[in-house]
Amino acid sequence: MIYEKMPRTPFSTHLSGSARETEIRIRSIMSGPKKRPPLPFLILAFSLCIFCGNIVSCQVAETDTPAAQDSSASVSAPPDTSEEQPWVPVELKTGMLQYIGQTSDWFYENYSPSEKEMAVLDNLPGAELPWEAVEVYYAMRRDYWRDTLLPVAYDEGEDVTVYFVVNPDSMPNVEPLVSPILWGGDLEQQRGIVLRHGERTAYFHLYWGGNGHFASNPTLLADDLDGDGQPEAALVLTDGWGTGVHTESLYIFDLDTMTYTVPDFSDIPLEITASPGETTARMSSGEREWEVDLGKLYEPFKGVAQVGDQVRFKQEDDRLVCDLTLDLSCMSLECLASVHFPVVYEGGGYKLGPATWMGNIL
Repeated sequence: MIYEKMPRTPFSTHLSGSARETEIRIRSIMSGPKKRPPLPFLILAFSLCIFCGNIVSCQVAETDTPAAQDSSASVSAPPDTSEEQPWVPVELKTGMLQYIGQTSDWFYENYSPSEKEMAVLDNLPGAELPWEAVEVYYAMRRDYWRDTLLPVAYDEGEDVTVYFVVNPDSMPNVEPLVSPILWGGDLEQQRGIVLRHGERTAYFHLYWGGNGHFASNPTLLADDLDGDGQPEAALVLTDGWGTGVHTESLYIFDLDTMTYTVPDFSDIPLEITASPGETTARMSSGEREWEVDLGKLYEPFKGVAQVGDQVRFKQEDDRLVCDLTLDLSCMSLECLASVHFPVVYEGGGYKLGPATWMGNIL
């Protein structure tokens, strides 16, 4: 037998040298391909496996987790402190204002002009009186008309003059260019005032001791204050002073009747509240609002405020303004804030309107 070596490739089939193995392989080739199981049988078997897996998975019991306990049942909720605590109203004492514009009885009783003096004061020659004001501090004897009248305030537009009246018998015997002392001297020198409008004059028994004490001229404003088209004259006199005290009074004169009135101070348009810890006071009037630090008080705040121990009147923008100092200690010693109220005419009388300014004074 002729032997010829066959080439080897990756696709060539290796024949074993065993006759038994060669016989089995030849039989397998001659018998053709083996039959596989029918396709419907394979699909049925595959579906049965999937169905059995689902049955097993449905039998797995889920682990029960304990429900969370309601904490509100055993633990009480803390109080809600998010809402702002209300501010507490502060009582405002205004009793001292009842003395504003009220000349004291002792002045009426002890320092009224005598009959001899009134005979002169009731018949003053208005056209002959000096009309221009002089400074009280530098006033000399020659500035006093007949040792009786000292012109201290003058309004040229309405031709109005205010005079301080003194007792002519108490005038010191000094030269005309020497200044008589009106402050810190004999109170018997003082009488009231005289108002001149044109050639008309009138005497009013009003106290001006504070102006004499401080040697200061009074404030005079002549204008239509009540809206009737006719001018009035507003006069400010100092009548109280001392430690923590300075008070002025406002008199408004009708120049037609030569009579006067004073504003009504019974209703002050001011509300005051204190913070919950009483560390801050809040003032409200009209559209104005201001807060004051109560920590500046020497003693703890007592929940009460007071006005009336410091009252001033001033002219601002051709109108009269009342400056009230707020005493938060009620001892006339710890005045921390000030409020300006305009003097307005309403309902047939003068009173204080809503504040135009408020702020600290320290």
